[in-house]
Amino acid sequence: MSQLPVEIYAIFGGQWPHSSFMIPGGVMGAPTLSDLTRSLAILEHWGREWLEGEWLGCSVDRWLENKTWDDVLAWMDENESQNNSDCAFFLRWAMEIGLDKYGVGYDNYLATGTFLDPELYQHPTVEGRNAALQSRSGIYAKGQFFDFDQARVTEDITHSFFKGTGSRHPWEGVTDPIDPVEGEAQQKYSWAKSPRYDVPNLGYVPLEAGPLARQMMAARPDAAAHQDYDPFIKNVIDQIGPNVMTRVLARMHEAPKYFKKVQEWLGELDLHADFYAKPAEPQEGKGFGSTEAARGSLSDWIVIEKGKIANYQVVTPTAWNIGPRDGSNALGPMEKSFIGTPIENPDFPVELGQVAHSYDSCLVCTVHAYDGKTGRQLAKFKMGGG
Repeated sequence: MSQLPVEIYAIFGGQWPHSSFMIPGGVMGAPTLSDLTRSLAILEHWGREWLEGEWLGCSVDRWLENKTWDDVLAWMDENESQNNSDCAFFLRWAMEIGLDKYGVGYDNYLATGTFLDPELYQHPTVEGRNAALQSRSGIYAKGQFFDFDQARVTEDITHSFFKGTGSRHPWEGVTDPIDPVEGEAQQKYSWAKSPRYDVPNLGYVPLEAGPLARQMMAARPDAAAHQDYDPFIKNVIDQIGPNVMTRVLARMHEAPKYFKKVQEWLGELDLHADFYAKPAEPQEGKGFGSTEAARGSLSDWIVIEKGKIANYQVVTPTAWNIGPRDGSNALGPMEKSFIGTPIENPDFPVELGQVAHSYDSCLVCTVHAYDGKTGRQLAKFKMGGG
């Protein structure tokens, strides 16, 4: 069933990244009535048979009535269908084994936002992007909301396998790798850089990206009419705190929300509208673009000189989450979330694997645990395997 939403993506986009689903040709084309009809049928089948039928045990609309953690607890016991749903089973299991007690992290979040309102973004600019977003951008740090400003993003390489130390904005970014053996002698230990955000009056702060961050931004007050306002996940965090379970709950909550959005968007498609407009090709300039991938904020920065790309830097959601210590020795978000995790068996620290997997990072679905003093591998945790 998990391949069905991916199939819809491939119908319009030509392919889903890698080889999990592809339409012959593999490139985007103008949508047809057949594409639209097929996609609606797939979506309705997936929603009925899996999202409502197995995962929730109720309608999407009933789930979205939950606004607090107490609502969720009452929802689980409301009737047999909901009580026996996969969602309720997961939440009971998570609480039974303590996933609601560890994996906290910093409780600081970043979302660059996604789903641009087409009427408000007809002439794209960096400055006009935030206001056009339906799924809002923003920073949540030390209990406060802040506007997102791409100019405040930096990448620190002090502990990364790249030449040099310090941090730069991506427009000035340099990606010059170093031999890991040489790097280890300089206390470098990761191929990831350390993205940081210069939060007003707080300095350069490590921030968590992903569904939890997106849903925290959805709770930000003063949403415009076209923007998502949903205080549910923030209310859950306020009640039971950030942890492995709430990080996964935020991801689960997005499924019914986006199910309804895709229904809406498919219904708004104009099959007679222009499909493609050739963009301008400037000879000089700087550009920034960002979206919310499943794992979190995915951003690109480009510098063009004399009609050619002079610099291109990408900051992935995985980098935000797994980046190492920075020049001030502040831990990355995932590193921070390991602290305080109760380990039942030090030679098989499955709890660390649970924390790491809650971020859904792009790590080939495998986490290795090592003894920091001896370098001995303690265990390897693979999604869906031993």
